[in-house]
Amino acid sequence: MLPDVPVHDLDDRPGDPIVVETWLGAPAKSYARRPATVLDVLDRAARRWPERTAFVDVDGTAVTYAAFAGRVETGAAALRARGLEAGDAVAVASGNTLDLATAVFACARAHLVMVGLNTRLAPPQWAWMLAHSRVRLALAGPEHLADLPGSEALGDVLRSAPSRSWAYGEADRPPQAATYAVVYTSGTTGRPKASQVVHRASVHSGMSYQRVLQLGPDDVTAVLFPMYYISAMHAHVLPAMLAGASCVLVDTASPRAYVALLAEHRVSWAYAVPSWWRLCLRDKGLRDLPALTRLAAGGAPFPADLVAALRERLPGVRLHDVYGLSETHSPGCIATDDDLRTHPGSVGRTLDCMQAQVRADDGTVLPTGQAGGLWLRGSLVTTGYAFDEAATAAAIVDGWFDTGDVARLDDDGRVTVLDRSKDMINRGGTKVFSAEVEELLRRHPAVDDAAVVGFPDALAGESIAAYVVATGPLTAAEVRAWVRDGMADYASPKVVELVEALPRNAVGKTDKTALRTRLAGS
Repeated sequence: MLPDVPVHDLDDRPGDPIVVETWLGAPAKSYARRPATVLDVLDRAARRWPERTAFVDVDGTAVTYAAFAGRVETGAAALRARGLEAGDAVAVASGNTLDLATAVFACARAHLVMVGLNTRLAPPQWAWMLAHSRVRLALAGPEHLADLPGSEALGDVLRSAPSRSWAYGEADRPPQAATYAVVYTSGTTGRPKASQVVHRASVHSGMSYQRVLQLGPDDVTAVLFPMYYISAMHAHVLPAMLAGASCVLVDTASPRAYVALLAEHRVSWAYAVPSWWRLCLRDKGLRDLPALTRLAAGGAPFPADLVAALRERLPGVRLHDVYGLSETHSPGCIATDDDLRTHPGSVGRTLDCMQAQVRADDGTVLPTGQAGGLWLRGSLVTTGYAFDEAATAAAIVDGWFDTGDVARLDDDGRVTVLDRSKDMINRGGTKVFSAEVEELLRRHPAVDDAAVVGFPDALAGESIAAYVVATGPLTAAEVRAWVRDGMADYASPKVVELVEALPRNAVGKTDKTALRTRLAGS
């Protein structure tokens, strides 16, 4: 039995049994019928659908599940031949290619830990990650070899062993709690941490997506997120493998090229950050996509105006809003198309195997309707941060993970995320949620996008700065008046800067650290 505390989750699905198991030292709702590890997910797919297309590489080459499993087996043998031992770290810098997808599974097959390097970071940032993760071998795609000193060519290494067929068996199975990769958090609120990607949580994440989206063997998904990022594996690759569907790998920074790819490959499931969808809307081709049935935004708030614009352009597509973190192996909550219609602003309810609480600063569990820190518990939560026991102990307490976000719950258990705790602004004792101000600003007819941050104020504690991307004539005074009239006088920004674009990190999230740095230097 789960403990008698205020929690909110979805009802168990008939025919999809949910049981309570111990995870992170606490009770956790779990899928009773599940593959044990991500290797078992691949094994099941290779046996059930050996001739189905598993991946379409960036050059258009299609690879079956049987062929992909063979590539993984060969790559794992090649890595083991390097003298690497279980638990050793392998760094990989590569575009979103089949070789990168192979490396993820080959490291898992060889009981190694893959450290995916964000290819948009500068080499000195890679150097810190290499040292932090105790990397034993560095691999790179051809375009990144020169940037990663001492690295070897990724494709050459993966194919350096004699070609093998998939030969995975029960004796080869790693522990369900084993780490097979680390994902460095985006660092939008400070130095990144190495969130451990573990088999048990990955399987639960992939199953959660597959069930919410109801993916089947005829579906095709476009993997826009880089494979070093948490959502690529969990929102696309694993759900596709569970359903016998196909993944089209995407390696482009062009929204126009992406929209064309959706049409060419008849993609039915697409997922990106909201800012990417805003750019895609500029392409008229986004209107004519009859195969597209499911679309999601995540990684940042899904603004109401963007939801409306996508509904107008793609009326037959079911929209979803995904709320999650690297530490929850991508999703924690998913707002369905109905949720977005009936409860705008909500990110839906927690997934089958997750629970939510909202707490005050002193740890007291708050009743519904009150804002506080959002904590999540369940089978999708990570075991912690690699080589950082202090950060792990601070973030995970009795199985509950502190998201660092401010939220409230309604009586039906729906979660509304108000802000990151570091983005919440204390204006003279009054809380101002930057996400709410940003949403209001985006509703201005001359505003395309906006970001709001706080900065020190000797009198009020904190003041508000707004960075606004305008589509027409706009003044700072008009911005302040819009917020004052639409929200409150204390939420009106003291500093307003009109900019051509907002700074973004590698996955398209607004880089508020860069904005704060810019503000401090002005």
